[in-house]
Amino acid sequence: MINLKSTDRMNRLKDSNSPYLLRHASNPVDWLPWNSEAFEWARSVNKPIFLSIGYSSCHWCHVMERECFKDPEVAEMLNDTCISIKVDREERPDIDALFMDICRIQNGSGGWPLSLFLTPDGLPFFAATWLPKRTIGRLPGMTDILPRVKWLWNIQNEDVLRGARELADTLKAHMNFFQGGYLGNMPIRDGLKDLRDTFDSQWGGFGFAPKFPAVPRLLFLLEQSTSSLHSSDERDEAFSMVDLTLRSLWRGGIHDQLGGGFARYAVDERWIVPHFEKVLADQAMVLLAAAAAHELRPDEFYRTLAEDAANCALRDFLSPNSCFYTALDADSEDGEGAYYLWQEEELRDLLPTGTSGLFCAAYAVMPGGNFGHRMTGMSTGRNVLYEAATPTELARRYGIRLPEVKEKLAEARRVLLEARSRRTPPTLDDKVLMDWNGLMIGALARASRVFEHPDWRLAAEKAMLFLQRTLPDPKGNWRRSYRKGLSGVPALAGDYAAFLWAAMELHDAAEGQGRKQQKDWLRFAETMAEKLVQEFHDEEHGGFFLSPADDPNLFIRLKSAFDSSVPSANALAVLGLTSLGVALGERKYLDLARRVLSAFAGSASLHPLGHASLLTAAARLKAARLQPEPRSAEPEKEPESAQPEPEPRPEEPEAQPEQRERSFRTTRTTRTERSERRRRRRP
Repeated sequence: MINLKSTDRMNRLKDSNSPYLLRHASNPVDWLPWNSEAFEWARSVNKPIFLSIGYSSCHWCHVMERECFKDPEVAEMLNDTCISIKVDREERPDIDALFMDICRIQNGSGGWPLSLFLTPDGLPFFAATWLPKRTIGRLPGMTDILPRVKWLWNIQNEDVLRGARELADTLKAHMNFFQGGYLGNMPIRDGLKDLRDTFDSQWGGFGFAPKFPAVPRLLFLLEQSTSSLHSSDERDEAFSMVDLTLRSLWRGGIHDQLGGGFARYAVDERWIVPHFEKVLADQAMVLLAAAAAHELRPDEFYRTLAEDAANCALRDFLSPNSCFYTALDADSEDGEGAYYLWQEEELRDLLPTGTSGLFCAAYAVMPGGNFGHRMTGMSTGRNVLYEAATPTELARRYGIRLPEVKEKLAEARRVLLEARSRRTPPTLDDKVLMDWNGLMIGALARASRVFEHPDWRLAAEKAMLFLQRTLPDPKGNWRRSYRKGLSGVPALAGDYAAFLWAAMELHDAAEGQGRKQQKDWLRFAETMAEKLVQEFHDEEHGGFFLSPADDPNLFIRLKSAFDSSVPSANALAVLGLTSLGVALGERKYLDLARRVLSAFAGSASLHPLGHASLLTAAARLKAARLQPEPRSAEPEKEPESAQPEPEPRPEEPEAQPEQRERSFRTTRTTRTERSERRRRRRP
């Protein structure tokens, strides 16, 4: 608790459990965690709040810390002008989502670190991302902003307060404007068209640099690659966009060519130069995309891709307790990405003469380096490894047999990985997040079924069983994070939604392992659905709020279905509720899922790409059918399609059985006997 009468300056992050907050505990800035005492202090001294949001593996968060928060001059100005609050966005994604929306309203874009000035009541009046110490061109520096904020707060306080209220009202009006409606086929067609228009037909992915894997969009395309809404050519095109993107990711520097796994994004169009941090959620999403693509059109490449992502997670992120850590830092002791970069001389010293030349040709290693400094563009003399030539191309070029090329490259990767392991590794963010663990657990369960890889299912089950014992407190309230034997902040909507979805994936993966095991996962999924509804459901308009109801410092309970690098909480909820309703034969879960879709119909219609996961979930819900023998004692009901719709709706073509059978969905099997049983569930 903060002593509001104290005038002693002290950074109060030392008692935090977040590695990101602890990293800032030694800053000369008087940081406070996000809590009511911080806001009370701001009101008592009548100072604005400086809110800084970031995360432990963020390179530019580290840059701003070095330039500003460790700097005595900036720290003194911050302590004089503001009450400073530091938030780990991975602990509180709801706070991050709310203020990221504010940043986008003010600036048209967002990013991390996220920097805002708020009134003592929590209303924002200025938002930005990374800020240098001194002004650079049109980018203002902290030493110029802080005197301006102090002057405005003291001299033009009413204008500042009025502007803050107007900005908050803009976000509230924006959120309320889109509530309600019916989610038809038009957003799906618009979304597919937008993806087609922005697709990079040479290198895969969407738009220009920087490029993100954007797996929720890939999963949407896989769903559309089987949809009767589109022509055969359109379906093939949708799948080919996914295939090219996944293969380009595999060849690029965004893929760790030695150790496996994928960085968060690439700074260039060709996926060559990564932003080096590795995040658990990204490995889960790539694994899920590989499984979904293989399920539709089996290919050994997808198996290789899945094994790469899964092995990375099980090696680099797995805790001794069998659950998964959060992230590996972008920075090493020698700078950004240094752990992953190589000088040509190093490679030639480590590898035999014949092999080193072949490896350098395969992975674009140059004497002067291929990696430039992020700000200056000047060569660093070091190389990012990416696949510049395939083994087949190398075999033709050098007249070497293909098996020999593959063997030499594999041995070279083994030697270099061993050498790299002797370097000081990037810092590990060892907190355990409920939602990201849910994504990895669900992805492992799905992939175990698609690729017939039971070890992955066992790993997923062990992680879930540990978290079932660890995250709830004695009163049954779930906590969102866990670290060193301590649970963290209360669970959010995204946590329950991810665990609901993961439990249903475990239920499907357990088919053939015993009915009791499947029933246990169903009961757990019901528990997650109940917690989600009790704590976050919007009874008036439908959908789920992202934040708890008991945080008085948030000026609005944000409700959104926008994807980030992972599916939105509301989309995951629809996927989980649909699968649960079908498995139990209970219409209430399907009706609840429909209300979620209705709540975001307007927003999804205007911004289909931002709601790719929701559109995927909508297709899954439309294809859902109840089992012929529901669990309840009520008389047998007609299939869902025969029931009256809750609202008038435009006429739409019904999905064909072939499309539903091939669709990327919550449950699927490749065995004839299981398919027969599933057909009764999804005719």
